[in-house]
Amino acid sequence: MTIAVASAPPVVGVTLDRKGLLSVLERAQAVVATRSCKPILTGVRLSGRAGRLAVQATDGEVALHAELTVEGLLPPVVVPCGELIRRLRASKDPHTVLSVRGRPPRLIVNGGRVEHALYTFPLDDFPPVSDRWQGEKVVVAAEELHRALSVTSCAMARDTTRYAINGVLLESDEQGCRVVATDGHRLVTVELTQVDVRFKGQAILPARLVKLVEKLTADEDVPLVLAVQGHTTDKGDKLPADLFVAGPRWLVACQEVDGRFPVYRDVVPASASRFAVDRRLLAETLRQVMLATGDCSRAVAVSLRPRSLELSASSAESGSASAKLPARFLGGGDSVIHTGFNPEFLLEALRTLPDKRVIVDLAQNGYAKVDGSVVGRPALLYGEDHPGPHWVLMPITMGFAATRDYLGSNFPEEPATEPAVVASAG
Repeated sequence: MTIAVASAPPVVGVTLDRKGLLSVLERAQAVVATRSCKPILTGVRLSGRAGRLAVQATDGEVALHAELTVEGLLPPVVVPCGELIRRLRASKDPHTVLSVRGRPPRLIVNGGRVEHALYTFPLDDFPPVSDRWQGEKVVVAAEELHRALSVTSCAMARDTTRYAINGVLLESDEQGCRVVATDGHRLVTVELTQVDVRFKGQAILPARLVKLVEKLTADEDVPLVLAVQGHTTDKGDKLPADLFVAGPRWLVACQEVDGRFPVYRDVVPASASRFAVDRRLLAETLRQVMLATGDCSRAVAVSLRPRSLELSASSAESGSASAKLPARFLGGGDSVIHTGFNPEFLLEALRTLPDKRVIVDLAQNGYAKVDGSVVGRPALLYGEDHPGPHWVLMPITMGFAATRDYLGSNFPEEPATEPAVVASAG
């Protein structure tokens, strides 16, 4: 007589490292909606099978899929992300057991002596989240992508009404692959050098995607995949593409910004007069001189000469400050140029450049015949030896008199008899 032995039912629960789960949930918390008319978007979806726990979060625009190694099985369940993090942080046990129990289902969190039961959201209400990338890809080192996004995120527009520049442009063509950002007052381009490119064209990465990927890649040192899945109408018109950034056991997905990025190359000036100056010394000096600027005069005057660079600022409420530091004229145009910049923009650009010396590259001021005013030129800023970020800073009107000293080789033969001497420092 054969006695049948019933097989044990599978364990409906997973065991995993508590700190590892907390790390993934803290990443997910950057995605979930903190305030939403849809409570389901404050939740995180968990499901475990085949030795992996899938963690998914979305706010309806940006979505995150991450995976962890686990033991056991966990039926799909959606629980409040913040509440789950709070319970896990309270535990001191190195491991956590997650299981599902009851009708309606509850997520049971067991981290030692205390057992927590969390309410769940209706599973069918959770939006679908991609678990794999699609489209044409750009493979780039995580460290390089993190550095490039950290630089370009500084120059993104903060005005949400200017949605086409409220993000970072990814551009790939025959000359290479790069990321670009501008807020209308400054522009920065960063070439991606350690890349394997299959994507050709342009896509605008939303600001939220940029910030999230910047955070996810802070400690990564592996290749990442940035993929673009393009879409067109029946007539061939371009629609917003689906964007994916995939790392080791995580994937971020969203849709690109709907709009057309400005033709940024039109505002990048040609190389002209080049001046080299110690980057750190310039930043330290600028930080002190800009203390003399005020709410109504956010400008620092910059005078470039063959062997020096002079900074000065003044305001009715803060007095004045000036400084002189060594510089070297490298040729290309006039050896004396007077201009002015927003000191915060200039300082931010200097912080992102890796070289010991920075090149300030700009053309001589122009002369407006209509009103006899001095018109400043955009300046290029880049490192002396490193092919890193290239900045374009728009000048601030300083109200210079239309004299030979301020116009140099552009001084007209018959200047206006009433040169403009007053202008706002915007």
